[in-house]
Amino acid sequence: MMPLDRMPSIGLGIIVPAGAAYDSHHHWHSSDGALNASVRFDAGGYSSGHIQGEPAALRELAAALVQAADRADPPAAPVPALAEGVAG
Repeated sequence: MMPLDRMPSIGLGIIVPAGAAYDSHHHWHSSDGALNASVRFDAGGYSSGHIQGEPAALRELAAALVQAADRADPPAAPVPALAEGVAG
């Protein structure tokens, strides 16, 4: 029999459309006194959710999201090269 993992795990995919409403005003103290925060989002209809955690964890997530968005942006149009011997 496989032993139980003490750390619960989950795989989750969230598709959030551009223009979703975000609310980052939720903060609370954990049982050990650490301040935590969450971001709630409303993606329209019955679709909503929230992400919560320590400030450092939320910053790491934000950086990863920015990096993913940057990688998904279409490449900038190439700058036309000047012909050799032509002054610009």
